[in-house]
Amino acid sequence: MCLLRSRLHAARTSREDPAHGTVVLVRVLLLFESAMYSAVTPVLPHYAHALGASKPAVGVLAGAYPAGIIPGSLLGAWIATRAGVRRTCLVGLLLFAVSIAGFGFGTSIVTLDALRFLQGAGCGFIWGGGLTWVIAVAPRERRGEMLGSVIGAAIFGTLLGPILGTLAVALGTGPVFAVVGAISFGLAAWTARHPEPAPQPRTAPETPTPLRDMLRSSRIRLGSWLILLEAATIGATSTLLPLRLAHLGAASVVIGAVFLVASLISMAVSAPIGRTVDRRGAAVPLCIGLTLTAILMATLPLPHSWVLLAIVSVVALGGPLTAYTIPALTVITDTSERLGIPLVVATMMLNLAWAVGEVIGAPAAANLSQATTDAVPLLALSAIMVLTLRPVIRARLTSRSHESSPRAAGSLAADQLPAPTR
Repeated sequence: MCLLRSRLHAARTSREDPAHGTVVLVRVLLLFESAMYSAVTPVLPHYAHALGASKPAVGVLAGAYPAGIIPGSLLGAWIATRAGVRRTCLVGLLLFAVSIAGFGFGTSIVTLDALRFLQGAGCGFIWGGGLTWVIAVAPRERRGEMLGSVIGAAIFGTLLGPILGTLAVALGTGPVFAVVGAISFGLAAWTARHPEPAPQPRTAPETPTPLRDMLRSSRIRLGSWLILLEAATIGATSTLLPLRLAHLGAASVVIGAVFLVASLISMAVSAPIGRTVDRRGAAVPLCIGLTLTAILMATLPLPHSWVLLAIVSVVALGGPLTAYTIPALTVITDTSERLGIPLVVATMMLNLAWAVGEVIGAPAAANLSQATTDAVPLLALSAIMVLTLRPVIRARLTSRSHESSPRAAGSLAADQLPAPTR
């Protein structure tokens, strides 16, 4: 009975926590956006057949979304600094509503490219505003856990997207995407009811640190590089592994199941990894994630059976790859906060790093594989991860409690100084 009371009290406290409602909202927004991102995968063959689009034209359509994230991230950061993160999310949702509804009724590949680009721009608004919102309201000692929860929701959204795309092909792209556009309007109405987060107290001098000084920080550069590397890895493996599995005899259902199970594992470990970062710092998860992912990337070319390749793929894309996403996020946000840089600028860096990695990852891996073998791009990614371990170890990414000590403060202060010239 006492245990039941304690659980009810914990649930009531969670609901009364102002951050709880915001985190729930952002989870839904990122889940929705991720579903829209992955919904196009089963629709691409439909448009290729219906519009007579060539393979390069379909490739442009697939790449239009991440390409739109880049200007969307920059514009989203600009709007957030002037109008707030809530309005930034609203702009992204309204942009999504119009472009998604129009996408369902598009009759030319150029129109679809433009609408998909606008959806990518909306993604930049939603992620920039949403992540900044969570970081602003999350207690510092639970920031990693809350970031892990919203990232987990986004991963779950990527599982729902292909189902939605399949329904669009079966029932008609116009009606299905029109309903999705209406849902986006509903989410905008829900977002409008949430209050703007209170301004965060500055921990740095009153004069804001310029963006160029932010880029001088080795920790921010490292965190951005880790995000870019993961996005490039996901782009490369999402291109190479389905083709390799099919070549070895795996059915389409099996290929889909591989990515489904990997995403479920990734979703499950996101929050625990965030809690580990909160308690022990980013160094251990980063080192473990990079090391295991490097080993598994180098192992992927070896199996000559689709069963073995499916097992290795699930393990590689599940836990280890996720293990350094959330630590990389917290490295950027924590360092930016200590340097006095607005959180929206930090999330802009995250979005840009992810967009650039995704834009270059898939085509680079595909072209390199076609010129050589699948092993070359996978081994190249593995080698890059091993080389990245050195700056991770040298960065001494300890727990937050240690970083607040005088010795750590001196280390952070040194990180702000310009690099010595030769």
